[in-house]
Amino acid sequence: MKNVVTYNPKPVLSIFDDWDKLVGDFFGRDYQCSAGTMGYPVVDIREEKEHYILEAELPGFSEKDVDIKVNDRILTISSSKEEEKSSENKGVWLIRERGIKTFRRSFSMPRDVDLEGINAKFKDGLLSVTMSKRPEAREKTITVSRA
Repeated sequence: MKNVVTYNPKPVLSIFDDWDKLVGDFFGRDYQCSAGTMGYPVVDIREEKEHYILEAELPGFSEKDVDIKVNDRILTISSSKEEEKSSENKGVWLIRERGIKTFRRSFSMPRDVDLEGINAKFKDGLLSVTMSKRPEAREKTITVSRA
């Protein structure tokens, strides 16, 4: 998936956004300046012979919390999980960063992905999305015969 394009809308702008981009550009694509803290999960995407695999770290989530949609060759992974409110009064929150877990990440898929051959599995906080390549797009070995 060498031509994967990620799309991450950020409705709230921060003064650190330009800094994160500058540092990320300086250190290269592999530098994760703040992906884990910017409200969206970090992902790894790899290409294999017959399919692509996208893995996203989602600690604290379950398969029921995650939505995956495909529309016009855009794969979107999202969640808006809200912590249940307890009826007991346990004090006043001074800092609360774990209550709401909302994210949305979108990826432009290559044309060789079979949209019917996409499946997802969730285990131990790791979401794995397998996207099969169309049979005609898979690599083939051609035998050369003697003339």
